[in-house]
Amino acid sequence: MKPMIRAVLFDLDDTLFDHRHCARAALEALRTTHACFAAISATEFERTHGQLLEDLHARVLAGEIGLDDARIERFRRLFLSAGVEASSDLSRAASAEYRSCYLRSWRTVDGASPLLAALSHRVPVGIVSNNLVAEQMEKIRHCGFDTYLSAIVISEEAGAAKPDPAIFRIAMERLSSDPQGTIMIGDSWPADIVGARAAGIRGIWFNRTSEAAPDPDAAVPELHSFTPIDDVLATILGTSEWNGSPLNDRPSASQRLHLTRL
Repeated sequence: MKPMIRAVLFDLDDTLFDHRHCARAALEALRTTHACFAAISATEFERTHGQLLEDLHARVLAGEIGLDDARIERFRRLFLSAGVEASSDLSRAASAEYRSCYLRSWRTVDGASPLLAALSHRVPVGIVSNNLVAEQMEKIRHCGFDTYLSAIVISEEAGAAKPDPAIFRIAMERLSSDPQGTIMIGDSWPADIVGARAAGIRGIWFNRTSEAAPDPDAAVPELHSFTPIDDVLATILGTSEWNGSPLNDRPSASQRLHLTRL
């Protein structure tokens, strides 16, 4: 018999919040503005940008560089990858152009809000995310996710980042759960799945692109979308936990955590 689910944790970017869509829209805007970028295929441009973002984001989280400086440096390097020695002014302007389009493109992953709404009537739900608090809280509130959450754990305030099991333990403590009763859902295999396993938590890989797992494990379920919702709920809660009936046992007010600690 499977342990009863006491809490469900989600990653934020590219699990609930559609970062990939926002980034692609912003990058396409840059390709229409700058000829050097237009000469690069959209796929290669996105890949190069993604790698630069990942590398510099790690330095931001480590406190080695400020967020604004990292954004400018990212675009200096992006221009350099296109054969252009960009000035500080040009890098700053491109960064601002990207950021403006990125913000205008904010949206949820399809089905994320209905899924959170359904789950939050059954078990406490939390987010575990690697990023800065202000950035992630703005996304969460913009998307209306905060309505459904009992805990938000962001690496900047937690002092640990996925895949470090410490950040998952903080989330479980705030949700009064334990590893056997907790599920983690995320798109990053190394951060979300490997990290969850290190904390003793069962993971569900949100694999929208249907790519091959880097570390195949048949015991890890996959979700390729958040619809149809009944099937997704059955995967998360188990068929014995969910039979399509209304979910009336929403956690009490005393079980739901205030988010003021952020």
